[in-house]
Amino acid sequence: MKLAISRLNHLIDFGVTEQIDTDTIDGSTTKFVSKRCLHCAFYQRSQSQQYSLLGTKLEDTIVVAVRSQYKVDKSMLAQIDGNDDATYRIITISRDDSHSLQRYDLITLKDVTKGDD
Repeated sequence: MKLAISRLNHLIDFGVTEQIDTDTIDGSTTKFVSKRCLHCAFYQRSQSQQYSLLGTKLEDTIVVAVRSQYKVDKSMLAQIDGNDDATYRIITISRDDSHSLQRYDLITLKDVTKGDD
């Protein structure tokens, strides 16, 4: 996959949620903890691809491209550009199996606040 390096103009944090002590009467709260921060680019689907996703579990998803990273897995969550209001779950990771120097993985994300799947 060819991608101009200038398109990697967003930051995506991959991490997990952990219970953090708040030293208050509530005791603890759940907070996103970043484990890996990468540059990413939004990957646009074609119109026919969007139509084919209607009515499926992938309907309300977005796709981002990142440099090939094997330290990112499906058990992680993601936040884009430091936005604490939107946390995404990784649905699929399409790894680039080419042997070129610049490999990009496509990661499909779904907003966890948009309801159940």
